[in-house]
Amino acid sequence: MKKVISLMLVLLLAAMLFAGCGKTAGNADTPAQSGAIDALKTMGDVSALNCETYQSTYYEDSVVYAFELDGVYYRASAPVSKETSEALWALDTQNEADKQKELEILNTIGIEKLENLSDQILGRQALDALAGKTGQQLLDEGWTTNGSYMLDKMEIWMNYGPFTYSVFFDGHVDEANFETFDVDEDIKPLKVKSAEFLMLGEAT
Repeated sequence: MKKVISLMLVLLLAAMLFAGCGKTAGNADTPAQSGAIDALKTMGDVSALNCETYQSTYYEDSVVYAFELDGVYYRASAPVSKETSEALWALDTQNEADKQKELEILNTIGIEKLENLSDQILGRQALDALAGKTGQQLLDEGWTTNGSYMLDKMEIWMNYGPFTYSVFFDGHVDEANFETFDVDEDIKPLKVKSAEFLMLGEAT
């Protein structure tokens, strides 16, 4: 049962990452369609990107987007007033009229900060250096689990910075114990075999 739930969590997370993709701007001259990162001026430009990977979060005082453009991951953010935040939260983006209203609001919000997140992806040397460390050591270093794992391969999805990695542990869990597996506790004594970059994680 736990294995099935884990797979569902994997699919859900993937769906969340792709949510918001496929939006296009209104004409061929827009920054979003040109694909030029330095042409992005507003959060509306970012929202209109025809992206492959995309996240967005509206906070009480800010709007944050994380996305992949031409193979590079970025994060755009901007402060907003309480009134603007409330206006965005009030929209039903399943409704076409509200989706247009959302874009109109975002077009009024200038990007304050645009970060290149790809610089934070752990390279091969850093990933190889994880081998032999225990789950406890990873947790102490700031790694977190996201609830997704495949115990038949001892593959645990873990977040570090704005990205998610597949971390493979040396160990075995009987299928009869899948349902009682506590990922945060049970990986602590296990040692890392290898790790691979997976995708954008909790970036917003």
